[in-house]
Amino acid sequence: MLEDYSKVLGFGVEYREEGLARFLAPKLPSSKNYAPTSLPAFYNPKSKSNRDMTILFLKAFFQDRKISVCEPLAGIGIRTIRMFLETGIIENSVVNDISRNAYELMKINFKLNNIESNVEIKNRDANELLTSLRRRFTYVDIDPAGSPATFLENGFRSCFKKDSVLAATSTDLSALTGSKPTSCFRKYGVYSIKTPFSKEIALRILAGFMVKTAARLGLSAEPVLSFIKDHYARVFVKIRYGIERAKKVLKNLGWISYCKVCGNIQTSSIPDPPQLKCVFCNADMLTVGLVWIGELTNRELVSKMLQEALENKQLYGDISKLLQYLVDEDSSMIGYYPVNYLASKLSVNPVKPTHLIEELRKMGYRATHVHMDSSAVKTEAPINIIKDIFKLLSKR
Repeated sequence: MLEDYSKVLGFGVEYREEGLARFLAPKLPSSKNYAPTSLPAFYNPKSKSNRDMTILFLKAFFQDRKISVCEPLAGIGIRTIRMFLETGIIENSVVNDISRNAYELMKINFKLNNIESNVEIKNRDANELLTSLRRRFTYVDIDPAGSPATFLENGFRSCFKKDSVLAATSTDLSALTGSKPTSCFRKYGVYSIKTPFSKEIALRILAGFMVKTAARLGLSAEPVLSFIKDHYARVFVKIRYGIERAKKVLKNLGWISYCKVCGNIQTSSIPDPPQLKCVFCNADMLTVGLVWIGELTNRELVSKMLQEALENKQLYGDISKLLQYLVDEDSSMIGYYPVNYLASKLSVNPVKPTHLIEELRKMGYRATHVHMDSSAVKTEAPINIIKDIFKLLSKR
């Protein structure tokens, strides 16, 4: 049977399983150093966590509400197949990929999973598809290889104007985290910077760009789930129509300033200008903006996702640790400090993040762990207080 499929498709395939889906994928090279983009049709098994999070999000956010789905960069269709099989709420969907090979595999995979009546499978450029459909969806998923920037405007245009969701993945973390700041500016209109909390800045650049893109269309887009894992950043935004709503959400855009000398982190929201001088040591500060400086994640929503993951460990057990971190993390606070960074600054031995968090909380400051860096602490405490506590703990 596999040989027949391979002859029809013109390349080798193999059966794979993920969640409740069983599907055909391009036969993977024996070497682990291959790029998914080098395959005859795009498929990345390492993105299972991305797809797991999508399923749990849809269950928690929409609950029993029937929804329509559009995935314009669907690869071989695994995400949408799993949506049908594991959520029970998908009324209809449009899936698409520009690759002819991926399109042919998608048709086979939906048939293998007995999903044929409620899905339209397309083979077009993603932006051309989104502009030609002339219909709107409850959930739109933008998951390209690289940056989602060029697809977001048409993605938002394809969303219902009330209580719909758009999710976007970015794999160009080198741009977003400050290694390629010019590339980041070209794609997102923000010059990224290198800091000890660059991964969070990456999320806030992506979230901010999504909010600004939606606002230009008269839509408010509010982040409800944001995370970084492995090779990608992922942001889900809740969409509602209205210029006044959009203006309100835009108030959560601002500047993040970081002092390389003492480690101080400061923020300012529009229309205030960025902080250019450190209030602690008067050194020049690195500044990034305009980015999202509001909450990145709704922890109540993530608690529901975690509960579902724990009840279905066989399917979602792999991401329960990430979800627990997201439940505990307070994303209303900006930035974080890895303990090795603080130890290096102070020329002392590192301390356990848990111990630092406990001491900060005893002093009345909010402090939490960070899903992006298990060795880091996120807190509202000023840098001088953090350093004083850290030095005391290092002597114990």
